[in-house]
Amino acid sequence: MTAGSREQLLERIKSFDYWHYPFDLGDGIVIESKHAKSALELRDFLWPTVLERFRGSLEGMHVLDIGCNAGFWSLEAHRLGAARVLGIDPRPVHIAQAELVRDRLQISPTQVEYQQMSIYDLAADRIGQFDLCLLLRVLHHLSHPLLAIPRVRAVCRACLVVDVKLKSDEHRPVFLLQQEDLDAPLHGVDGLALRPSRAAVESLLAAADFDAVTWVPPRPPLPDNYLSGKRALLTARVATKPE
Repeated sequence: MTAGSREQLLERIKSFDYWHYPFDLGDGIVIESKHAKSALELRDFLWPTVLERFRGSLEGMHVLDIGCNAGFWSLEAHRLGAARVLGIDPRPVHIAQAELVRDRLQISPTQVEYQQMSIYDLAADRIGQFDLCLLLRVLHHLSHPLLAIPRVRAVCRACLVVDVKLKSDEHRPVFLLQQEDLDAPLHGVDGLALRPSRAAVESLLAAADFDAVTWVPPRPPLPDNYLSGKRALLTARVATKPE
């Protein structure tokens, strides 16, 4: 990399006000994030669980990353052997960040693609179907989860992984209505959000034809909100129709 192209890349990185995930772009260029530690801890916790569902490998799999942000999880799926990865996000700034990182890492768009798209617009005739769908840190930001989860099911042919904040003090299938700031990078884009209880998540998934819901027991060094039950990781599978 020439000095000029390096400076251009650094300026492009700095042109974004906020990066949520860390990235090592090589040649000593690292995108820092104050959330790097928690992201890496979740990565190291999540992938062994996912790989168990796929006999130890994503080789040849098609993976959908819903609410992909700057592509951290999309790139991880690619690294683990996925044949096709599609990341979608409603915010154009996230797509621009994701494409910047992907292109700098010289990964082909035919292998890792990004599209600006809402979860509510998912459809198999538009993007195809996927062996693994990642719904990480998205569900509790939605105002219409009863619409969103069937949309996810329409493009999922095998396994769903969900990371979600929960209304942990409630055992009934209920939602907590919360106002979100559309300009806050860690909030959603709907304005109002429904944070589900654990029972509500299970009801949503069952109604959308998912089964085999497994809540993954948390362990250190995950943050306290996982250990206390305020946040959780779960997997589910597309229900098998009886013959």
